[in-house]
Amino acid sequence: MVESKTPKASKTATRDWIIRGVVFGGLAVLLVLALLDFQAKQAAQTTSDAWRAAVRAKGEDVELLKSEFGKIPVQGSPQLVSGPAGANPYAARTIDTYTWSGIFRSYSVRVFVGAGSDPPIESVQGPGEETQDE
Repeated sequence: MVESKTPKASKTATRDWIIRGVVFGGLAVLLVLALLDFQAKQAAQTTSDAWRAAVRAKGEDVELLKSEFGKIPVQGSPQLVSGPAGANPYAARTIDTYTWSGIFRSYSVRVFVGAGSDPPIESVQGPGEETQDE
């Protein structure tokens, strides 16, 4: 009687393919989650850069007004929270905080808004920045 080793080898090969499938499936899920987080970060950074460029383009003599600021495109779909500014180095009365939620982190951009019926934008602080003087 000669026993065949083919069924045993086939079991091992099947188990190896199952392990590979699980490992590569897990890596694919992590990659997708990382890409979603990266998209949120990029949307926050791109929007922040566009807003700061618009403030700089107006110059020091002319201020960017809230009505003009609202026409600048926003990347993604951030959550907006407005509140009183409190003590700040600008003449801001309110702070609009735009938050893009990623899978692992949230990315915020703070917009310091002055007073008036069509208030000026005083400053924009983007993700990863502590202070940004314009």
